[in-house]
Amino acid sequence: MPLPLYSSANHVLDQDSPEVTRIIQESRDGAAVGGWELAVPEPGPDGNPFLFIFVGPTAEHRGSAVRLHMAAKGGGSAPDDAQVLIQSFYKTGSERQTIYAGAYGDFSGIADQDDPDSTLSAQRRVEAGEDYLVRVEVSAPEGGPVPDPTAAGSSFRIDCVKLWWNESA
Repeated sequence: MPLPLYSSANHVLDQDSPEVTRIIQESRDGAAVGGWELAVPEPGPDGNPFLFIFVGPTAEHRGSAVRLHMAAKGGGSAPDDAQVLIQSFYKTGSERQTIYAGAYGDFSGIADQDDPDSTLSAQRRVEAGEDYLVRVEVSAPEGGPVPDPTAAGSSFRIDCVKLWWNESA
């Protein structure tokens, strides 16, 4: 039996989250790319910023749950050899940190992604603060099925910790 998922997440990011700022549908480096971009919320009314923590694996748990389904334009799903990349980065594109990287087949090969023993998880701890973005993308070689985040059946869910960051001296 595998280690459990991190169980103290207090927030779920998904395709319907208010944090989603844009849908990604583009060609890049010979690949068709589809996914979602999310922004860490603006600071609260008192000026204190928010922080997302994607918990990575430890000796006690596997980390934050990561679930993904990507349909393809015209039907079917993204190919199993498509690449999944979930990253956090500063709004300028700098300070990139990878939360998850792997083949889409790792997700599509799971019969029930809600089964906690089968669900994939963040591969390392990543913190995303003020002015940071999180990108969930699937890239497939051009000429094959095109990942379509707007198609029925496309979705993602990532468990995280959302903190209202309050520092005091």
